[in-house]
This record gives sequence, structure tokens and C-alpha cells, in this order.
Amino acid sequence: MKNNSPKQLQITQLDQMLWLTTPLGKFFKAIKQRPKKITSAPAKAKAYQTRSWVVRIPAAFTSYDPSTGGFQTVVEAEDQAQALEIASESNVWEVLDFKVSNFQVFPSNPIEDEIAKRNQ
Repeated sequence: MKNNSPKQLQITQLDQMLWLTTPLGKFFKAIKQRPKKITSAPAKAKAYQTRSWVVRIPAAFTSYDPSTGGFQTVVEAEDQAQALEIASESNVWEVLDFKVSNFQVFPSNPIEDEIAKRNQ
């Protein structure tokens, strides 16, 4: 029997139609019809504002007098990581009379965040 006979073509078409009515056939048809390339909008970079950050370091990390509690400086930066980087290049450090046990980076005026959120 030839594959190209009209009867064989009708059977193949009916077989295809029957296949498309099954759940698996519908699934494969949906896969074939979906777009090939899906694009998404690029993520927006978060815009940071510069602000004042306090950076404190323990005296043990310096070659200064160990009886000193630690040191601190205030820098302008967008985030904590940048504040620490800028502070590492600073030559102006305040000597603290209380013990600092670890590196600390925090906003010098935390209320700025709340005011900025309310104004937006």
C-alpha cells in the first residue's frame, strides 16, 4: 500500500485530528504555538541617595594604643559598602573613649529614611 494514496492521507489526517483532541496532544500543540522568544523588561536599578554614614573600627585593627576604645569617621556614600570603602581612604578619624568590638557601619541620621519615604 502506498503512503501517498488518498485513503492513507485521509487516515493520517483523521489520526492527527484525534491526536489533537487528547490532553497530551493539546499540550504539544500549545507548546508549538507559543512564542519562541520571551522577553522581559529589564530590572530597574535602585536609585540610592548619598547620605552620611558613621564607620567605626576597633582599636585592635590598628597599630594605635590598644587602650583606646576605637575610632570613627563620618563619610558621604550611597550605601554601607561604599561607605566602608570611602572610610578606608579617609585620614580623619575621631578617637572613641568606649570600646568598639567590631566594625560598624550605620546611618548617622536614621530618620532621613523615614522622611524621604513620606515625601515620595
